[in-house]
Amino acid sequence: MKYKYLLTLVCFVICFSTVAQTFAPAFQGYSRKKTTFITLKNGNEIAVVVKKLFFKKGLIDDLKVEKSSDGKKIKINPEEIDHMYIPPSALAKFNQFVDASSDLNKLQDNELSSEHLDDGYLYMESSNVQVKKNKSQYCMLQVMNPTFSKKIKVYNDPFAKETASLSFGGMTVAGGLDKSYYIKKNGEDIARRIKKKEYKKDMEEIFAECSAVIEKYKDEPKWSEFEQFVYDYSTMCE
Repeated sequence: MKYKYLLTLVCFVICFSTVAQTFAPAFQGYSRKKTTFITLKNGNEIAVVVKKLFFKKGLIDDLKVEKSSDGKKIKINPEEIDHMYIPPSALAKFNQFVDASSDLNKLQDNELSSEHLDDGYLYMESSNVQVKKNKSQYCMLQVMNPTFSKKIKVYNDPFAKETASLSFGGMTVAGGLDKSYYIKKNGEDIARRIKKKEYKKDMEEIFAECSAVIEKYKDEPKWSEFEQFVYDYSTMCE
């Protein structure tokens, strides 16, 4: 019975994984021992170990790092950073195992390193983010769609609530979707927040120039299909 139960669980997880979309696992912690690879806005690349992250309004607005070359500890502001690959902690990596669904065969962004993504690193970049109606701040955000982000970047919202989830044998296998993300279309300077409860209105306004995708989802837009919607927008609208 035990093996039958485990086999059923594995089959259920595999079946669910086959229909899962391609967002990366959300940032849940980082390794203070493994190397983080940072590319600065001046083009310089540095290998460091992140010792501490500083947060403002729930978003990363400073990093304290130790340089691999000389062991010197320095502080780096997101305004100095273009992007970085940060290793998740061992616990975070384990917790994200079932959620990991990125298909690196679909990698469209030549500037991204499939090597780092293959190694389980999370991709983050610096962006100006709208935190209030007339206020924004620079911070580091995790890109949730690193393999298809040329037309639009979807960023993790650390404060996002989750939808109801389905558990099986103590493991969450469905649901638990974030109810909000930050997004930034190509050419925009500031990332904005998109929410589940405002999805239909936002979809029609923000993506109005892509009639093919709007037509596909207009009858009954579902938040659970947001990842597929973003992928379709990235691939169907040139």
